[in-house]
Amino acid sequence: MAGTHRYHLDQAGHSITVLQDLRRQRAEVWVNGKTVAMARVPRHRATVLEGEIPTVPPRPMVIRIGDPDDVGELPLCMLETDGERYLMPRVALTRQERWPAERTPPARTPGQLLARWRARHSRSHRRT
Repeated sequence: MAGTHRYHLDQAGHSITVLQDLRRQRAEVWVNGKTVAMARVPRHRATVLEGEIPTVPPRPMVIRIGDPDDVGELPLCMLETDGERYLMPRVALTRQERWPAERTPPARTPGQLLARWRARHSRSHRRT
């Protein structure tokens, strides 16, 4: 498990980012690039951060970062505001943490698709 996790969500026109640094045992919430909440990360419990979204009037928010159940799993991060809960997606910090790009399948012509279907159909038809 990596030592740092970053989660990001755009909510009500504001950019909300959560950075959890397990090496330093610290979690921060940034709204529009400014730190609005900071807390120590407990070892085996969820981390709870409280802050405000800068609207008129300011809206309170609560961020909960769960403790992973198994070693190697990623913790889940949830934003609570106005009685609604939003799961915050994890964002890769480096290129090495990004998922590998999937290979684009080759383009097929209708003739190739028909030939493939006939080959499958004839094989299944022979078995019976």
